[in-house]
Amino acid sequence: MIDGYSPGAWGAFFLAAAGATAALSGLIFVGLSVNIRTVLNTEKRDGQNFLTGRALEALAALLIVLVISLVGLTPGIPRWALSTFILLTGLGSATSPVRALLASRQQAAIGLPLVLRLVTAAGLTVTLLLGGVTLATGHGGGLYWLPVAFVLAIVIAAINAWVLLVEVLR
Repeated sequence: MIDGYSPGAWGAFFLAAAGATAALSGLIFVGLSVNIRTVLNTEKRDGQNFLTGRALEALAALLIVLVISLVGLTPGIPRWALSTFILLTGLGSATSPVRALLASRQQAAIGLPLVLRLVTAAGLTVTLLLGGVTLATGHGGGLYWLPVAFVLAIVIAAINAWVLLVEVLR
């Protein structure tokens, strides 16, 4: 039986997440390289790193999923070790909503797109922290929080990739 507190039982989930996010990370790099001149010229003109910041957010979100998945695949990893790693990764992910908020203040752009960006970034952080805490305590869901976090990370990456590939050319 699979439960939310046995990392070994989640191998297939971690394997699928690692493969998918590794591939998506590569696509972000390729997509960015297609428009890199436009991105850099826009940032030079505007005097801010809004677009490269979006690329960083996309990659960071995907790499969070990738590294948690790889650590989760470690044979015989103790629950406390995985929960500690998830917690530390969740704390690190808190930089994304802060970056989004700072970027929006520079652009004076407050609206639905910013709210959605902040909610998804904060949601990723919160679900990772909940996953780490509940895995450590053995109550409240444990690893069942990770699918939510991983989907949020992919949504963050997809939205930022869209901005870098399409919106930058408008």
